[in-house]
Amino acid sequence: MLSNMTAQSCLYPLNVVSDDIKKKLIAGDIPENEIAYIHNANTEKQKSELFDKVRSGEIRVLLGSTAKMGTGTNVQKKLIAVHDLDIPWRPADLEQRAGRIIRQGNENKNVEIYRYVTKGTFDAYSYQTLENKQKFISQIMTSKTPARKCEDVDQQALTYSEIKALCTGDERVKEKLMLDNEVKELRVLSAEHQNTRYEMEDKVNRFPQREQKLLDQLEHLKADRETIRNFPVDPETKMPEFKITIEGTEYTDRKEAAEAFEKAAFKFKTPDTPVKIGSFQGFDLSVVLHSNILGSGLTAVMTGQHTHEAPLIESFSHNLRRLEGALYSIDRKIENTNSNLAKLRVEYKEAQRIAAEPFPQEQELAEKEERLSTLTEELNKAAQEAKKNAPKKEKTCYFERAKLKKEAMKLSKQERKTPSKDKDKLEK
Repeated sequence: MLSNMTAQSCLYPLNVVSDDIKKKLIAGDIPENEIAYIHNANTEKQKSELFDKVRSGEIRVLLGSTAKMGTGTNVQKKLIAVHDLDIPWRPADLEQRAGRIIRQGNENKNVEIYRYVTKGTFDAYSYQTLENKQKFISQIMTSKTPARKCEDVDQQALTYSEIKALCTGDERVKEKLMLDNEVKELRVLSAEHQNTRYEMEDKVNRFPQREQKLLDQLEHLKADRETIRNFPVDPETKMPEFKITIEGTEYTDRKEAAEAFEKAAFKFKTPDTPVKIGSFQGFDLSVVLHSNILGSGLTAVMTGQHTHEAPLIESFSHNLRRLEGALYSIDRKIENTNSNLAKLRVEYKEAQRIAAEPFPQEQELAEKEERLSTLTEELNKAAQEAKKNAPKKEKTCYFERAKLKKEAMKLSKQERKTPSKDKDKLEK
């Protein structure tokens, strides 16, 4: 295919066999001057010149790493194929590679991406790890229901014996690795399901108390509404006649009432404790001074069958309107309470349904756990048998080696002395 590409180009990730690739490409009738290494372009000017040649088709094959040919490598104009010779550790790296060719400005309507794996090697495990990472990333980025727990896949590792078994093509080890990941994922889902069940059961148990609280609130609001409806109505404003009592004095004039209200509100300085200062339209009127500096300062509290609150501001003429707004918006409060009650009952039924549902993948988890246990036992037995049948090596401790060395040196000295003694005997 490479020999028939004419002006089209290919990208290769750089690795230790790049020189061998180049030789094979030349053997496949691609001129050497049409093949380039990205790492030979060390300056921005050199990179710019190289990229221009790739875009024009003068360079037909460009070899490089994901990092070297990452962001800013705009050479897609005539690219026809990308060949991934190794497996990266991050899903983003695969996207980065594909992004070099699947890019606006490419003259080719159809492009090809080749990814190479080797049977009986670490490749399967690497792609399994990428898959697990991408699943978790996709759950977060797409707002799908994510697992609340996730093991750091960067910390997953194989023992040297497992890597050795992978290299020898032991299918049982590869199956075990796949099952390990699948069982871990299913266990996380099972734990998540169990946590959800506990949460739903808690909702079911708390429902009677929460429902009764809303029913009582609704009853009290309706009672207060009847009280408000019995207020005398001003024929001009069509609103209840204004009447407020501050420290025993009744006011119908708003200006006088505002002045009295302001004096009484700041007279008592007991923090976070409602202090009664009078009544508004027959409802007990209290003021709360908040000690928290992040709070709203002062809050007026009107108490009938239900409690009605109104945050206060600096202008007490406006605060009188706030008292009326908090009290006369009772129809909206009743509507909101009815809505909350209906919502609570719907959530209760849904919680009952979820709490009663079993884990949908319980059978799958049990089967895979059983198979994983069987495989683990088989591999352990195989490892023990291999260790048992392995040739035994004589072990010598450090002190024993020192002793043997000392004896060897002593023997060597004796052997050097022996020839001279034999020589004396011969002379005699």
